[in-house]
Amino acid sequence: QQEIEEEDALHTIEKLRSDEVSYRVEAARKLPSIAAALGPERTRDELLPFLSDGIDDEDEVLEAIATSLGNLVPYVGGPSFAGALLAPLELLLAVEEGVVREKAANSAIAISQSMNDADYTKEFVSMIGRLANKEWFTARISACALIPGAFPRMMGQEIRRLHLEYFAKLCKDDVPMVDRKST
Repeated sequence: QQEIEEEDALHTIEKLRSDEVSYRVEAARKLPSIAAALGPERTRDELLPFLSDGIDDEDEVLEAIATSLGNLVPYVGGPSFAGALLAPLELLLAVEEGVVREKAANSAIAISQSMNDADYTKEFVSMIGRLANKEWFTARISACALIPGAFPRMMGQEIRRLHLEYFAKLCKDDVPMVDRKST
């Protein structure tokens, strides 16, 4: 039974490589099933890097991936390993399409809520800081969306001060779409 499930999962992963967009969207929506069949370790070591490598896909596919990633915490080994899901999401939080960034932000927030305070600060808050300082403006737009909700849970005066500075800087960003998002 396990081999059949794993074989189906591998077949579905192959659909992520299909030339047909509808197959890739369908496969992206089945990421929880794929991850369940692969198990936590293979999901972290193989599936998530594979997804990170495919971030230059069609917006429909990226939107489905962004949404599905938010449901994978149980399949990566639980809250202790939730940070592994942030790597592909960080890439999605910088793409051009706003709907993809919005879905990625929703998933990142959902994942962060499962994290303990130390992992939240080390992984989620650090990701926001990297986004806030990216050259590409779309990442900075995502940082604007994430900082206000993350701020109350940020631990330590220094981290809070730093993120307030990031937010203040983003409010004065040269790109109108960034400073508009921060208000």
